[in-house]
Amino acid sequence: MLALHICFRHLGIRWPLHEQDDVEVWTIDHKLIATLPGRLMRHLVELHLGSAVIQGEIQALVRPPVKMPSRKILPLDRQRRTTLRQQRRSRRPP
Repeated sequence: MLALHICFRHLGIRWPLHEQDDVEVWTIDHKLIATLPGRLMRHLVELHLGSAVIQGEIQALVRPPVKMPSRKILPLDRQRRTTLRQQRRSRRPP
C-alpha cells in the first residue's frame, strides 16, 4: 500500500492524502473540471506504477536493435543508380 502526500514546494507544506480527502482538478482558466476522492487517486497511482513496472520488465526482455553495417556505394553502383533515376524521370508525363 502506498502513502501519498500532497506537496506545495513554494510554501514548504506537505500532508498525507487520506481516503476521505478530495483532489480538485482545475483548468488554467480557473474552471473546476472534476473532484476526485483520495481513494481513487491512490488506486490510479498504484495502477500507473504497476504498469510502469510491467513495462520495465518487458523492456528488459526485449533485445536492443542491432545496427547493421552500412554498405558503401561503389562507383559502378552510383552510375547504375543515376541511369535508373534518369530512366524513371523520362517515363513521367510532362
